[in-house]
Amino acid sequence: MINLTLACVPPSVTAQQKRLHIVKGRPVFFHDKRMAGEANTWAALLRPFVPSEPLAGPLRVTVVGIWPHTKATPKAKLGAFVPKVSKPDASNYAKHLEDLLVRMRFMAEDSLVGSITVEKWRGPVDSVGIRIRIAPMGAEEQPCL
Repeated sequence: MINLTLACVPPSVTAQQKRLHIVKGRPVFFHDKRMAGEANTWAALLRPFVPSEPLAGPLRVTVVGIWPHTKATPKAKLGAFVPKVSKPDASNYAKHLEDLLVRMRFMAEDSLVGSITVEKWRGPVDSVGIRIRIAPMGAEEQPCL
């Protein structure tokens, strides 16, 4: 099992924000400098946690992003956690991180993820960051129906 916290402000750009060039009549997608910079920052923060062997088997991934409160947050709520219901979309935010976890060999491939939970919150300054948990799914687990 991998359980880690990245002490950073979660990014606001996602894997879905790609740019397009036409090269020899064919589309070529790429990340702009801002997205590439975010990926480099995440990679630097994740590097100390890379396991000696990537996790395999059915995996459960949990990603919790906690952004700082905005200036519009009432002072009474600055110590509380409130759901973040603005961009980036939770699924796009998680996909970029999932791709990076595979590229850095935290897990063998993203098709092994049988369950993914993504949460977005605004919270106190000392809680801002990204929490990631990657754990094996038990054979005895059943789907939530």
